Amino acid sequence: MRPQYHYAAAANWLSDPNGLVFHQGEWHLFYQYNPHGEDWGHMSWGHAVSRDLAQWTELPVAIAETADDMIFSGSAVSDPAGAAGFGRNALVALYTASAAHGPARQEQSLAWSTDRGRTWQQFTRNPVIDRGLSDFRDPNVFWHEPTSRWIMVVALSADNRALVYASHDLRHWDELSVIHGAGAPGRVWECPLLIELPVEGTDERRWLFKVDVLHEGPGSGAVYQTGTFDGIRFHPDGPGLEQRWLVADHGRDFYAAVAWHEPRDAKGRPAWIGWMGNHAYQGQLPRQGWRGAMSLPRRLSLIRVAAGYALRQEVETAAVSEVQAVSLDQTEICQAANLILPRLDNFVVAIGDADGRLLQLERRGQKLFVLRRDPASPFLDTVCKLAIFGSPTFTLWLDGGSLELLDDTGQLALTLQHRLTGEHLTLRFEQGAEAPR
Repeated sequence: MRPQYHYAAAANWLSDPNGLVFHQGEWHLFYQYNPHGEDWGHMSWGHAVSRDLAQWTELPVAIAETADDMIFSGSAVSDPAGAAGFGRNALVALYTASAAHGPARQEQSLAWSTDRGRTWQQFTRNPVIDRGLSDFRDPNVFWHEPTSRWIMVVALSADNRALVYASHDLRHWDELSVIHGAGAPGRVWECPLLIELPVEGTDERRWLFKVDVLHEGPGSGAVYQTGTFDGIRFHPDGPGLEQRWLVADHGRDFYAAVAWHEPRDAKGRPAWIGWMGNHAYQGQLPRQGWRGAMSLPRRLSLIRVAAGYALRQEVETAAVSEVQAVSLDQTEICQAANLILPRLDNFVVAIGDADGRLLQLERRGQKLFVLRRDPASPFLDTVCKLAIFGSPTFTLWLDGGSLELLDDTGQLALTLQHRLTGEHLTLRFEQGAEAPR
């Protein structure tokens, strides 16, 4: 059941992507990792690199937990001018140090590498930001060219707010502003992202602020606003701070997505990647020696819609160039496959295994229902509902343990884990047939 074209560590627990940076020809993917088992704990930074966003090589643990701290989520940046004082072209990681013992404590710390991320040193003057808080985490850092400085956005998790900081040397940080959670669904913010994106079909650029909601959020918990950023404050589009919050993924298993801010493709689009997991039930999954996988990398842009702007996601072509396309008239398919769903108002696509597990996609007019059933793990049973606009075509990327569904407009995305097993899965397609919900 291991994925064939999604990244998963060889063993143990994997979750949030961290430290996404392109450096000296390599895409670096760091992530939350337990070196000692497949349950959450002993949080450290796992590490993998790729030349093409398709083939990944797993490397040894990059930043390991210490006697005092677990290494929670954060960022890595390339420092070509050596502004941080560790030499030209050093990699610098900013992460949350979370107390491993005693009273809860979270602060922002720094580590650095001068050998392409293969070994890391802790900054002797850590932490670089300490507010004396227990819920203060997940710094996302990028270079802001107009003000010639580094910008950090970090979550005040229990308050549903984020703080914006700036620095010229990655060591000393000045607080600039607050991003408020007015009108945001759910509670407990994590893994914020502030990034500038192109608007499709125009020369315009707009900013996106995304945050993940740990509890009671819609879809997978990833919600966002669009707006402007002047180097100090993020100003959401719409009247005041009550601009509607939009959902980045309507499934149950796309969390903590962050971006490689650079480089961008020919259309000016950065790429991001998310963890295909859910803290509500991830620890209940049956043991198999490893736990957790990453989504496919997706290119990001914005499109104009009636209410303003919406996020557009498109799977990175290189990551799926060798995935087998499957026809809907087949009765058996392999675990790793690509299906194009027809531009029809009514249909059912059902994929199952010999043990009664089922993934079912049913379109009824302007609604799509995606059902997951697992008799051996009933806590996974769910139905995701998605409102459809117009008559889009959907592409389904099926792999061992996961399903990613995106429409051709790029506005709709839905990600689910699954536990279907067997070399061959059954496939049933019916046009106009109504399946039980």
